[in-house]
Amino acid sequence: MQFDPTFVGSSARANFMRHVPIVLCFIALLTILGWKATVRCPYAYDEADYMFAAKLGLVLNYTDTPTMPIAEFLRIGLSRGKDSHQSSQLSELIRGANDIVFYRHWHGPLYFYWLMLVSHLGLDEQGVRLFTLAFPIFSLLIIYAGCIWTFGESPGVLAGVLGSALFICSVPTVRSTELAPHQAFVCCFLACLILLSKTVVTRNRLYFYLAVVAAALSCCLLEVGFVAVGTVILCGYLERQGLGADWKLVTRSLLTFIAAVLVVWPGAIIKLSFVKGYLFMAYLALFRKSAWGPEGLVETWEKRVFSSPLEWLVIVVALLVWIFSRRLECNRRVLYPFLIFVALMLAATLRVTTGTPRYALLFQPALDVFAGCVLAAYLARFGRPAISYAVVAILGVSLFTETWLNLKWHPVVPDSRLSSLLVYVRANHLESIRMCAPQADVPTLHYYFPNSQLRGYTDQIPNPSILRDGCADGLLYPGLPLRYEPLPLGEINRTN
Repeated sequence: MQFDPTFVGSSARANFMRHVPIVLCFIALLTILGWKATVRCPYAYDEADYMFAAKLGLVLNYTDTPTMPIAEFLRIGLSRGKDSHQSSQLSELIRGANDIVFYRHWHGPLYFYWLMLVSHLGLDEQGVRLFTLAFPIFSLLIIYAGCIWTFGESPGVLAGVLGSALFICSVPTVRSTELAPHQAFVCCFLACLILLSKTVVTRNRLYFYLAVVAAALSCCLLEVGFVAVGTVILCGYLERQGLGADWKLVTRSLLTFIAAVLVVWPGAIIKLSFVKGYLFMAYLALFRKSAWGPEGLVETWEKRVFSSPLEWLVIVVALLVWIFSRRLECNRRVLYPFLIFVALMLAATLRVTTGTPRYALLFQPALDVFAGCVLAAYLARFGRPAISYAVVAILGVSLFTETWLNLKWHPVVPDSRLSSLLVYVRANHLESIRMCAPQADVPTLHYYFPNSQLRGYTDQIPNPSILRDGCADGLLYPGLPLRYEPLPLGEINRTN
């Protein structure tokens, strides 16, 4: 029998075209849910700082210029960082220095390269936020293609469909449409975990090196990228025999990591911006009470579980099947990188007690893919594809309905004060004035009115010493209705 390249090409095209309608259907469903969760309002605290950092351009972000030297960063942090009452003064100090790493909130610049591209499209705030859906779409493609690549055509398609359905209908995926690097981080760590699973299957060093690159890119997005690095190290150690681990593997892996970081973010190593990010995370965890939100640990997990109970039920069932089912003896080892990553991430973010959906993105997509692969492998053992796909279809419709109802019953509502703030400032001609403003308003005012001189405060009324020092011409009060009064202090005291 002679080899027929035409037949192979047509077969490959037929397989590819068979997957296109499935992927397009998932993209459409994700877009519908994401559009419903995207608000039209001015950029809030984090978003305003991120957009300002992106506005500073490629060269400054790539080189971390300007940024505070590490010695000065340590000196200020040790002398003033422990006092929570000085947080607004510290913010003012670093903003005054125009520290670009601070405007990125100590994150790497990789996501901000994307923001620079999108910001030149002339879109309004909602349009820019909608472009964030590109990242979960990339993650969807990684999940679907990665499952087929790892498990083979037949069981891989079922795993890809299940994992994709869980991911696109997950509340953290759908509700995290604000501007933040978390969705891009998901793309990188999912690629890293799938490459590690492929390494377990094939024992091919190339896939391990590619996983190192994905972990490096994760570090160029968020400080918790070290969890991906830790997962790569642990998996490399556990697979040391299959990989034929030696000093050459260790050295090449380290050089690959350093090279990937230097290409994307040279300031991380040259200016020790990596160190600043980790020190700031440690500062938030150790010295700032409720740095991420007012909820406690129990409240945080109640909010996460009850926002999508069916999704969590599927995840728990998959964990039980993975642990106890004898049908998965051949597939159990393939998926352990996902569980190592989740365990490390949960330990690293234990103090991040907030129900904000984007913080669940740090681990929940890994659980979604894990659950999809486990249940697909279990269903495939029954040898009845029609029944398996019927179960998957019912589950997919149920997950979509659950998330749709979540958005209907708990709609994403724009901040009414933020929507009125810009109109108020323009109507009262306060665009260039020296102003004391609530700290939560400072980034928004700074982005939209770059000529303004702002002093933030965190109390209901700023400390009298701030008002008396002559560095502000007026005071913007918190809450609604919006109210601004000129200084001097005596006039304000009489009105109160």
